[in-house]
Amino acid sequence: MILDITVYTQTGCRFCTYLKDFLKENNIPFFEKNIAENEIYRKEFLDLDGRGVPLTIIKNDIYIGCTEDVKTGALNYRLI
Repeated sequence: MILDITVYTQTGCRFCTYLKDFLKENNIPFFEKNIAENEIYRKEFLDLDGRGVPLTIIKNDIYIGCTEDVKTGALNYRLI
């Protein structure tokens, strides 16, 4: 299964935890990339001009933080 939602996270980030919990509670599949535990994921994150986590990619749209925009984007994606 190809997941169109990727969430870049970091160990100890409470907003990352909030977002992951939201996605799980709403049965929205996602792929987590922890930038603190994997150097390849960290490089990808920096190549995306990542400045903060969580950084979420839904299809080709990039969201930073645990905002209503990312939650709405994920819920709308689930409906497709």
